[in-house]
Amino acid sequence: MMSATNSMSRFWQRRLLPAGSFRSRIMLISTITLVLALSCFVLFSWFSYTHESRARLSATGDIIATDIGAALAFGDDPAITKALAVFKADPAIHRIVVLDSNNQVRAYYHQAEASLKGSVPDEHRPEALSTGVANGLFAAAIIVERPVLKDELRLGTVVIEQNARIIINKMVVLLTLGTFFVLLLLIVSYLLADRFQRKTTAQIASLTETMQEVSRTKDFSIRVSGDYNKEMNLLSNCFNGMLSEIAQRDSMLLKRQDELHWMANYDLLTGLPNRALFLDRLDQALLHAARTGEQLAVLFIDLDDFKLVNDTHGHSVGDQLLQMVAHRLAEQTRADDTLARLGGDEFTVFLHNLQFIDNALLVARKHLKSLLEPYSIDGNTLYVSASIGVALFPYHGATSELLLKHADTAMYLAKEMGKNHVELFNSGLHQQVSERLNLANDLRGALQRGELELYFQPRVCLHDKSWVGAEALLRWHHPELGMVPPDKFIPLAEETGLILSIGEWVIGEACRQLSRWQAEGGPISSLSVNVSPLQLQRQDLPATIQGALRLNRLNPVCFEVEITESALMRDMEKSIAMLQELRQIGVKISLDDFGTGYSSLSTLRNLPIDVLKIDRSFLLRVHESDNDAKFLAAIISMADTLQIGVVAEGIECTEQEQVLKEFGCSEGQGYLYARPMPASALDRIVAC
Repeated sequence: MMSATNSMSRFWQRRLLPAGSFRSRIMLISTITLVLALSCFVLFSWFSYTHESRARLSATGDIIATDIGAALAFGDDPAITKALAVFKADPAIHRIVVLDSNNQVRAYYHQAEASLKGSVPDEHRPEALSTGVANGLFAAAIIVERPVLKDELRLGTVVIEQNARIIINKMVVLLTLGTFFVLLLLIVSYLLADRFQRKTTAQIASLTETMQEVSRTKDFSIRVSGDYNKEMNLLSNCFNGMLSEIAQRDSMLLKRQDELHWMANYDLLTGLPNRALFLDRLDQALLHAARTGEQLAVLFIDLDDFKLVNDTHGHSVGDQLLQMVAHRLAEQTRADDTLARLGGDEFTVFLHNLQFIDNALLVARKHLKSLLEPYSIDGNTLYVSASIGVALFPYHGATSELLLKHADTAMYLAKEMGKNHVELFNSGLHQQVSERLNLANDLRGALQRGELELYFQPRVCLHDKSWVGAEALLRWHHPELGMVPPDKFIPLAEETGLILSIGEWVIGEACRQLSRWQAEGGPISSLSVNVSPLQLQRQDLPATIQGALRLNRLNPVCFEVEITESALMRDMEKSIAMLQELRQIGVKISLDDFGTGYSSLSTLRNLPIDVLKIDRSFLLRVHESDNDAKFLAAIISMADTLQIGVVAEGIECTEQEQVLKEFGCSEGQGYLYARPMPASALDRIVAC
C-alpha cells in the first residue's frame, strides 16, 4: 500500500505539479489523503478479520475438543475422524489435526481432499505434523490450538488452521472496492478542484489582468470589478484602494511636475518666459536662421529709474507696474516672436525673419511709445520710460549669450544718451561699455583703498571778495587712469548704490575738515555738501548729518546741504518732509542747479530752502545778452522776494561778476576766484 501511495504521489508530481496550477496541488493532496485512508482501512480490516477468525476458530476448537474428548480417551480414532467430517461443509476451515497427549496425530481433516482418507500423507504424518506444529509450520496461516480436557486432565490437542484464501479474497474485494471509491472520490475531487480553481483563478486572473493593464497603460483609474468571495472581495477592494491612492499621488506628482516645469521656465510675476526658456528658444531660432540665412534681432529692454518707483511707492506698486509693462510689451510682440522677463525690470524680445535692420529699430520704438503711456496704479498715475538696446544676427554675434550681451551693452549706451532711447550695437559701443563696467568695478574698492578725496571751492562775498564758506566736491584719484571726472564716476556710484556709503563718508570727512579749520581759525567757517537723489530716498540723511556734526562738535548752522531740483521732484512729499527735518536740526538747505529742473514758482514757494544756486549756464552770456540778463535779474528778484539767499555758480570773468553785483546777488563761486582744490592747497593759500 505504501508503495502504491508513493507511486501515485510521484505520478501526480510528474503530471500536475510541473504545471504549477492550484488544481494540481489540490489533486496531489487529495490523492495522498485517500490512499493513506484506504491503506489504513485495509490494514484495520485485515487485523479485524484476523481477530474474528481466531475467535471463531477458538470456539470451533473448543466444540471439537468437547466432542472428541471421550473418543480420544478410549482411543476411538474412527469416532474422532467422524466428528471431524462434519466440518467439511465449512469452507473457512482449511485443516484440522487432533494430537494425543504425546503430540502424535490421531486424526486429521484437510479441505483439499475430496473425502477423509485412511492413510496419512507424508506432510501429515504424525512425525511431520508434530514437528511442523512444534516449529510453527502454520505460522503464515491462522492456526488455533485448543486442549482436549477430561476432568482437568489433558488428553490431547486440537489444531485448527483457517483457509488463508478466505481473508485474502476478502482483502482483495475490499481493496478493489476501496480503490474504486478512491478513484471515484478523486474524480469528484478533480471536478470540485477544477470548479474551485476556475472560480478562484478567474478572480486572481482578473486581478492579474488589471495589474498588467495598469502597468502597460499607466492608467491608474482602472478598477477591478466583479462579485467574488469574501476574501477575494477584500483583496479586490484593497487593490482598488491602492490604485486610487497611486492615481491620486500620480496626479499630484504630475501637477507638481507641471508646476516645477512652469517655475523653471516662466517668470512667476508676469507669466512670461524666463531667461532659461528665452535662451533655449533663441538657440533653436539661431539654428534655423543659420540654415535658412534669415536675420534675427534681440531687443534688451530696461525700465528707466524703476528703483525709484519701488523706493517711493513700495514693491507692491512696483510689481503691478512690471505686470502692466509685460502686458504692453506682449501686445506689441508678434505671436512667433518671444518676449521674456530676465529679472528685475529687464525684459527682452527676439524677432524672427527680419527683412531690414530698420524693422528691428521700428519695433523697438513702438515699444518705447507704448511704455511711455501713463500707468494708473492704486490711485497713482505713474510715468515710466525705457531704454532699449538692439543686437542683430549674424552681424553682432552667432550665439544667444553673445547677442544678449551685446543688446545689453547697447541698452547701457541708450541710457547714457538720455534714456527713453533705442540704440543699435556696434563694436565701439562694446569697448565703451566695457570701460564703463571696469570703471564701476574699480569704484567699488576706491573708498577702502583711500582713492577718494574731497576738494573744496570757496564761496565769495561779491561785495568785498571775502570767503564766506566753501563747497565740498568729491574727486577720485584712479591709480592707472589718474583723475577721473566726477561726471563719469558719480552716475556710476548712483546706479550701483555705492553713493550711499560714499555720501556718508563725504559728510563725515567734510565735518572733520570743517572742525579742523574752525579750530585753527581759518577763513572757511561753513561748508556745503551735495546730496544725491538716492540718499534722499534710501538713507536716513538727518540722522547721518546730525551724527557727524555731534562727533566733530560743529554747530548745525555752519553746515549746508545742496539738493538738485530733479532729486526733489522724484518724490516731492517725502523730500519736503526730509528737508523740514534737516532745518529743524539747524542745517541750511540750498537748491542746486536752479533753472535746469522742473520747479515752478508755486513749487519753489512751498520748498523749505535757504539758498538758490543759479546754474552756470545762465551766466555764460549774461554780460552780452539782454534777454539772459533780464532772466537772471528776475531769478534774483524772485529769491529776494521770497527771502532766499542767492549764490551764482560758474563766475569766470569780471563782467559776469559786475552784472551779478548790479542785480543784487550777494555770493558767487567760480574760477574767477578759485578752482576746486585739496584742503592742503587751500591751507597754503590762506597761509600766504
